[in-house]
Amino acid sequence: MAPAKDSKPGPPRSEKYLLGEKMVVEFLGKPYELGESNIFSETLREYTFEHTLSSYARPGLTFRERNLLNIALFIATNREHELRINLLSTAHNGLSKEDTCEAIRHCMLYTGMAAGRDAFLVASELLGK
Repeated sequence: MAPAKDSKPGPPRSEKYLLGEKMVVEFLGKPYELGESNIFSETLREYTFEHTLSSYARPGLTFRERNLLNIALFIATNREHELRINLLSTAHNGLSKEDTCEAIRHCMLYTGMAAGRDAFLVASELLGK
C-alpha cells in the first residue's frame, strides 16, 4: 500500500511488522489491503501486523487450527468483517466447505441461533458457489 499523499514516508518498519506482513500473506494467501492509505489505515496496519499477525509465527498451532479458532471467536463476538476475512482464507489453510460448515454449526450450539444464522449467511454468500 502506498503512503498517504499528505504524509511523509514513515520510519523504517520494525522486525515484528515485517514478520506480521509475512504471516498475513502466508495465512491469507495474498497481501491484506485495508483500503485507502491514510493516517488511520496505516496506524491500524502497523498495530495489526506488529501485535496480532506477527504472533501467527508462534509454534503450536497450524494456520488451519488458527483459522478454525478465528471463525469461532468472530462468530461469538459478532465481528462480521473479520469473519469474512477468515472465511475467505479457509481453502488456502486446508479447510473444506464441509469443515467450515461443521465449524459454524458447532459454534451455533454455544453462541446461539442468531449468531450461527448470521455466520451461515456470510459463508453462503462467500463460499456457497
